Amino acid sequence: MEQKRAWIYCRVAHNGPDSAEVLAAQRNRLESYAKEHDFEIVGFSSDVGSGLTMDRPGLLDFHAAAEYGDADVLLIHSLTRLGRDMDKVTKYWHLLRDLGVSVHAADCGEIDLSLDTMLRWMIEDMRKHPK
Repeated sequence: MEQKRAWIYCRVAHNGPDSAEVLAAQRNRLESYAKEHDFEIVGFSSDVGSGLTMDRPGLLDFHAAAEYGDADVLLIHSLTRLGRDMDKVTKYWHLLRDLGVSVHAADCGEIDLSLDTMLRWMIEDMRKHPK
């Protein structure tokens, strides 16, 4: 079986005193995940900014690689690192799936954004962040 090519993407929401450390920790965890799953790391990008938009330079770098067929897997620390707007994340996931790219998160493995998975994710997120 051919080794899958993975792109590591990290994000923090705000530029604070520990942002660089948090991004480095995410990257280290994802490098370990890639090694554990025998993925070849073909790229890395990161962003400091809101997860409410998908128009971020680091994510766009990954997307260009995916469109060119240079990456098979997007590695993220958790689904929230991809985005905070579930509708936008779901649309993006479908776009990646159409490009033949799977999404893996270090905290839960390969992500499946089918309806039942999305509902479980939203319920868990509501439990963690009650209003």
